[in-house]
Amino acid sequence: MTHAIWPEHPLFGATTAAEAAARLDLLDDGLLCLSPDGVIVSANSEACRILDLPAAIVGQQAGSLLPEIAEWNDLLSAGDGPRRRDVVFRPRGGPLIMATAHHGAARTAPEIITLRDVEIIRHRRERAGGVGSGGNVRFLSANRTRPDFASQRRLCPALHQMLSRGERATREGMRLLITGESGVGKSEVARFLHASVADARDPFIVVNCASYPEGRFDEALFGQEKGPDGDLRPGLLEQAEGGTLFLDEVGEIPLGAQARLLGFLEDGLAMRIGGLQSRLANVRVIAATNRDLRQMVREGRFRADLYFRLAVIVLTVPPLRDMPALIGHLTDRFLQTFNQRRRTPMILPARYRDLLEDYSFPGNIRELVNIVQKAAIFVDDAESIEAIFADLLAPMDIPGTAGDGALPAGAMFDLRSELRRYESALIDKAIRIHGSKRKAAKALGVNIGTIVRKTAEQPDAAQPDSTTNKRGNTT
Repeated sequence: MTHAIWPEHPLFGATTAAEAAARLDLLDDGLLCLSPDGVIVSANSEACRILDLPAAIVGQQAGSLLPEIAEWNDLLSAGDGPRRRDVVFRPRGGPLIMATAHHGAARTAPEIITLRDVEIIRHRRERAGGVGSGGNVRFLSANRTRPDFASQRRLCPALHQMLSRGERATREGMRLLITGESGVGKSEVARFLHASVADARDPFIVVNCASYPEGRFDEALFGQEKGPDGDLRPGLLEQAEGGTLFLDEVGEIPLGAQARLLGFLEDGLAMRIGGLQSRLANVRVIAATNRDLRQMVREGRFRADLYFRLAVIVLTVPPLRDMPALIGHLTDRFLQTFNQRRRTPMILPARYRDLLEDYSFPGNIRELVNIVQKAAIFVDDAESIEAIFADLLAPMDIPGTAGDGALPAGAMFDLRSELRRYESALIDKAIRIHGSKRKAAKALGVNIGTIVRKTAEQPDAAQPDSTTNKRGNTT
């Protein structure tokens, strides 16, 4: 029997089933309209997708759609309960679904049921900002510390060029290898490229290749036909179906596990451990590493054929020291995030901003997050915040300063020469960190002439044969 939409229904303003269906398909959420006896009179395409049902469900009893799910049956038989009721369930191993039943004024059975994918709800909340349900600020790990690439690529042409190349390659379905130093944001670049071609429903599965010992990587990636308890164990590759599999730290994959991954990359077929049947996987693959894979290939620690399968397009993320225009932008962004948890917003003093602008950030963006986070805690403690930024120039590995500082028994030290050696080490580190003598002078609070003179006095800065001082004496 065919059911049409109720004439002149106030929700739709439609008089035919076809007209109502066209309007329902404009909604982002799934929606079912039921007659008083529980028969589906209209359903949009999103509802059929969420429930993994064929489109021809109009005319069926709603209770016959998911008879094995207790929460669904409870929703339909709410009786004289509240006018609105929510349940959460997972149909047939699919995504987690929140279903909401809306009851009319004189009805005990639901009149309308809305269906929402819980992952999409979370995604929308993340995009909306750093405030979770009930107005409570979420933990930092779930907050909006994600990069604003739209602004960053305007500030940094090199980053824009790299992202544009990645976007073109992703649209063409090419595999990407993202390289760069630790802390530059390779995983965030991968997420950005995934989002450039995917929607909120497409999974982004991260595989930390360094976290699996020999023999466990294959099980985690491909799954097991029967685990130790006899149950089927889908792998990360199956979880990434229709989306992106991100192989982070790909250089850490055990050599023995690389052959199976290579086989999948060559033919697209995947088989669970202990299984007998392969299946074609629809998965986009992006890899990342801070290792020199070419050198590892030469040393026999990484398969050459696997490298060329992964590195169709290589994207190198520049270190933060090569993108100085981003330092102020990122500092402001992190401050904004951390200030969401403070009653009084933190304002970073100008002298500390100047130091950050000149700092080389060997730990890259991850180090900047760490510095700003610590500053947000200690900004009201003058001594502690001074220590944070003084540590950026603290000398390291200076002879005679290791351990607990105790001097060897019977040791003889000349105070003047030890101070000169400490000063020399401090200047060397400042130049190494900031990249130039002028910037080192600014960071140390002295003029450039002092740095030039002090470095000229160092033995390793002298010419191979001799050094002449201002009096003309050769030393």
